Amino acid sequence: MFGLASPPVSRMRRIAFILRHRPSYLLGRFATVRDAYSGLHRLKDAVSGAAPLRIADLYHPAEATIDVAASGHVLSTRTAAEQVAEMRRQSYSLGLSLDQAAIAELQHCARTLPLHYNEDDVGTYEALSQSPERRGNLALATIRNAARLPMIRALAGDKILLDAASLFLGYRPTEVSCWFFWSLANHLSDDERRAASQTIDYHFDVNGFNFLYVNFYLLDTDAMNGAHALVAGSGRRKRLRHLLGSARLSDAEVQETYGPEAERVIEGPAGAGFLEDTSCYHKALAPVSADRLMLQFRYQ
Repeated sequence: MFGLASPPVSRMRRIAFILRHRPSYLLGRFATVRDAYSGLHRLKDAVSGAAPLRIADLYHPAEATIDVAASGHVLSTRTAAEQVAEMRRQSYSLGLSLDQAAIAELQHCARTLPLHYNEDDVGTYEALSQSPERRGNLALATIRNAARLPMIRALAGDKILLDAASLFLGYRPTEVSCWFFWSLANHLSDDERRAASQTIDYHFDVNGFNFLYVNFYLLDTDAMNGAHALVAGSGRRKRLRHLLGSARLSDAEVQETYGPEAERVIEGPAGAGFLEDTSCYHKALAPVSADRLMLQFRYQ
């Protein structure tokens, strides 16, 4: 009689399947592979020149080319070299911010433009605010077609961000995805938030072979209204069993592996921004006291 495959055999089969159908999801976990990928793209840029930068909403195909220029709306207290050196050490770097004009325009757009959850229309934020029952069932709501907004495009192509992304990746990125979204404070349980794909558990991203995130808070944000948390230095330092297994890690495993001193909760006022190598373990804290509004760019 044939028995069930042993756990090691099952894991090997899963690895073989991933290598055949989505190799970047496995190989992109390894810093040496990402470094090699960067080197190949750097060589390609040197030979044929960098391709234009294209933008799209997250998980959508790139739909337009955008200019790379100083927007005047992104401020930084650090040079790109300083930020990237810090990311190499601790997986993130602070020091970015948006000016008041950008903050005001993005807040207005987020409150008045159509929202969706998994492509289903959910109205506007203002309408949701008048319907406690409707907003009480939502963990997340995304501004629809955010990549078409002039301010989003100006920020995505800002030279300050592109310089940092290019230096970190090792080549000039050709794609930028944006995610402009609300995390809603309500009475949803943690399991309900997980079911809604809200990433309230530690995990690392594998979005291809190389990537960089830029994050901006659009409202004052702290641990009570959905601040971002991460494990410093974990982007390039993981145990082999974690690299080959699930991309998730429990809070207890994080503390056992890295120590509680490695955990960071990134708080800041409206407009505060930070760069992140999301190969590190990270999560979003569930908002309790108020909603969180966030803008993310992913450069590849």
